[in-house]
Amino acid sequence: MAMRRVYADEFHPRSELALPRHPEAMPPFPVIDMHAHFGPLLLGERYEEEYDTRRCCEVLREMGLERIFCLELVWDGEYDRLCRKLEASDGMIVPVGSVDVFKALEPDFEDHVYRVLRDLKAKGSPAVKLWKNMTLMGQERFGRNLALDDPHFEPLWQACGELGLPIIIHVADPPCFFKPIDTDNEHYVCLSRHPEWSFYRPGLFSFEEHMRMQEAVIRNHPKTTFVVAHVGSYAENLPQVSKWLEQYPNLYVDVAARLDQLGRQPYTARAFIERWQDRVMFGTDYEGWFTPERTREFYHTHYRFFQTWDEYFDHPFPDFLGQWKICGLGLERGVLKKLYRDNAIRVFGL
Repeated sequence: MAMRRVYADEFHPRSELALPRHPEAMPPFPVIDMHAHFGPLLLGERYEEEYDTRRCCEVLREMGLERIFCLELVWDGEYDRLCRKLEASDGMIVPVGSVDVFKALEPDFEDHVYRVLRDLKAKGSPAVKLWKNMTLMGQERFGRNLALDDPHFEPLWQACGELGLPIIIHVADPPCFFKPIDTDNEHYVCLSRHPEWSFYRPGLFSFEEHMRMQEAVIRNHPKTTFVVAHVGSYAENLPQVSKWLEQYPNLYVDVAARLDQLGRQPYTARAFIERWQDRVMFGTDYEGWFTPERTREFYHTHYRFFQTWDEYFDHPFPDFLGQWKICGLGLERGVLKKLYRDNAIRVFGL
């Protein structure tokens, strides 16, 4: 019988393994998710229409969430707009604002930074959200991309340190997003579906340059607290992230959207989180438009990963991140409590 050629993104084999499974794992105590999105960054300008705030919170509470941070690139009136949308959460969804980094070349940028940050702090934002647009999307506004440690961005790091506002920053996407989209690229399926996510083109900083810039900013601003998202931008290299955590006490990381990487190196990942249990925070990259069914599955999978010894199951983003299965870490209760809740309370002063 003639066989049709099957392409990589069509291959979804069903495992025949007979293994213990805990697909509906729940946390043993309330959880703080410090990395989620309910605003325009991922949901678009009409984000108010994408979800019902009250209903969304009902499902999140059902899944053990006590509080969840909404990380957005908004300030001034747009931050107020986001706050109005989230009012129905009764404080469960915590809006985190930003500053207009594309003003960096303007003479009044420092004034803008201090004014906006004081305003955000007065309105209850526990941190400041910064994103990869700082180094990868400046050509449209500046005519070139600025380095993260460019002197023009200096007021940001200085002001956050002075005002006691931690910075939650997404510096770079996975290393493979900066490499050719070919069959040697382990994110080939993902990037083939979304070539617009690739940063392999002239005029952009390489992944290695991003890591150098990231470290320089953290090193040069020891009084500023940095929470570098996605396991310090480098979940593929936990020994390197460990070196940074060892060198820079002002550095913290979250685990958002990197269970695909952590779960394929479970021995190393477990040892990493145990060693740095006071410096790693629970984040997911949850998006407000998720259906109740998707929300339940999403959080069950996270709890299953951190709490159980289950082997070879799907991570939360199987459709577009790594095309592989993951194994659980079976973290002890004391480590879980710091990861799920205590670290966020301490770092963000909740």
